[in-house]
Amino acid sequence: MSSLADSDLLHVWETMRRQTLPRRAAALLAVVAPGMTSDQLAGMRLGERERRLLDLHARCFGPRLSCVADCPQCGETFEFELDARALSAGWPDPAEVAQPASIETHDYRVDMHLPTVADSIAASDGHDAAQAYTTLLQRCLVCTTPTGETVAPEALPPALLQEAAARMESADPAAELMISMPCPACDAVLNEPLDLCAFCWAEVEARAPRLLAEVHALASHYGWSEADILAMSRIRRDAYLGMVSS
Repeated sequence: MSSLADSDLLHVWETMRRQTLPRRAAALLAVVAPGMTSDQLAGMRLGERERRLLDLHARCFGPRLSCVADCPQCGETFEFELDARALSAGWPDPAEVAQPASIETHDYRVDMHLPTVADSIAASDGHDAAQAYTTLLQRCLVCTTPTGETVAPEALPPALLQEAAARMESADPAAELMISMPCPACDAVLNEPLDLCAFCWAEVEARAPRLLAEVHALASHYGWSEADILAMSRIRRDAYLGMVSS
């Protein structure tokens, strides 16, 4: 994985601002993995995407994830930090992740494939959470009766859907990162998913205006182009900015 150049960051920020978080994450990963084809990226399992997003954050924005949470029990708002590199400790090697076994009952057979980047993007294009959930079911589950008749996944008994979800989660545990954090006020334990797409995009949105301000300051003073300014090393650019502001 390569670093995220300032020019690439601004390009992704400009072109993906109106897109969904999974699309933004895919755009960032495409930039830092230039040797990966679009088909390879689309077929990447979500656990591998999360691993790469953690690595991207650690390399380009630092290893610390600053979090804010609201306690569901007492309502206390509290802040805490997570180590991006430590979060992936214990995750299985991507090469060891296998598709979950099919589920067969008296009435149904359910074949599953682990959700991919393309599945996540398709689900995120829905109008609401319910539609996103249905889209993900339809893309990841193939359900049939003993006579070969196809059944819509959302029509399956809830217990069967829960079993399918449990098998997929067990097969690719990194696909959804959960954090457990005690509330400092009442000691209740908060269990919430950690949205790495949102974390990485928040860093992009925070850095882009700063980069534009740097370009504006140096271009206004020296007449240099945006491309030339962004191509400078951080040390040289900071040195020029210091001269301009002195």
